[in-house]
Amino acid sequence: MRRSSLVTPLLLIAVGALLLARTLHPELPLMDYVARYWPFALIGWGALRAGEIMYWAAASKPLPSRGISGGEWLAIALVCLFGTGLHAVRGISWSERIPFGNIEIFGGQTFDYPINGEKPSSLTPRVVIDNLRGDVQITGANAATVKVTGRKLIRSFDQRSADHLDQVTPLEIAGDSNRVVIGMRNPGGPLRLVTGTVEIAVPRGASIEAQGRNGNVRISNVEGAVNLSGRGEDIDLQDIGGPVSISGVRYGSVQLRNVSKPLHFDGPQAQFSIEKLPGELRLAPGDFSGSNWGGPAHVSMRSRDVQISDFTGSLAVSVERGDIELRPIRLPLAHIEAHARSGDIRLSLPPDAQFTLDASTNNGEITNDFGGALKLDSSGRRATLRGAAGSGPAIEIQTERGQIVVGKAVPGDTTQVLKKLEQ
Repeated sequence: MRRSSLVTPLLLIAVGALLLARTLHPELPLMDYVARYWPFALIGWGALRAGEIMYWAAASKPLPSRGISGGEWLAIALVCLFGTGLHAVRGISWSERIPFGNIEIFGGQTFDYPINGEKPSSLTPRVVIDNLRGDVQITGANAATVKVTGRKLIRSFDQRSADHLDQVTPLEIAGDSNRVVIGMRNPGGPLRLVTGTVEIAVPRGASIEAQGRNGNVRISNVEGAVNLSGRGEDIDLQDIGGPVSISGVRYGSVQLRNVSKPLHFDGPQAQFSIEKLPGELRLAPGDFSGSNWGGPAHVSMRSRDVQISDFTGSLAVSVERGDIELRPIRLPLAHIEAHARSGDIRLSLPPDAQFTLDASTNNGEITNDFGGALKLDSSGRRATLRGAAGSGPAIEIQTERGQIVVGKAVPGDTTQVLKKLEQ
């Protein structure tokens, strides 16, 4: 009798789970996860086959002449080709692995070296962060100098190799007083083994530019422009006097507070632009929330819930999959548009607000707290709510699949949005 194996059904379950996760949460960087961790599939495969053979031996069943069949060897070869190819295409470093204590899988031990450097500058320099991997914190100060301190982390299997990498990857502060470039030499080769935790003090009037780097970025108390691009994790910007532009792939959260000039974010799953942000904004993998905005503002999301409170100026929100909750608490209102392909929309307006409303859902219900001034029309699964309360601006709300609630806001009730921002 041919012995059945658990490997194939478990493999199908794993592949199905990955595809389901990608379908339910399109914002997940699934291909990057696969590129990073695909060798664990071979480890699990081998462990299952070894467990099966030990079970057959313990049950006194005939053992196979070969632990792995020819077809499985072919499948293993295909997995290796796919994994290494995806690894190369996505640009994932073997040194960026799951930590166990002070050991990194595939990366060796972590050695720590100090970083120090300083360069005189003008009061309004352009500071460029170039090829500096790791976490960076930039703070504006009342000084005409750029000062760098921190720690360099080197992954290596022995002290001698780590010392060599430290020597060939010095901190470099180049340029002149108007353009300061801060970077670290690349050791070369396919492995990126050098990262850092760096604090940079810059003049308050500085502009900041960082491209193509990994890690967290925190910037505060600068008056110039901030331009961030490439791959990265968390971003935290606070008290920024100039315009802000962020583009590329972000695996963590983006938090912005007190940005005086226009800000723009352009990512594969989210885009937004706001005229000014005296309050707060938070973009997380599952939701987007903000409070105290100055419009015009445009928000476009692939798969996130959106909550925005206390905004002035026009606002346009578009979501493919997710709920939308809008709570303008200041009068007079401005033009508002909210569109969801699949999700509920809740609009909470001040009781004495004046507006003209056009709301519709193709598959859902509509709830109205403003009485007879707005006319509800239901036909099958489709429902519309139209009318005017006074002579205010136009508000357009549409969802293909979901409920719509047009309610009266309770003054000062921004608890849910503020709770999202504090998390």
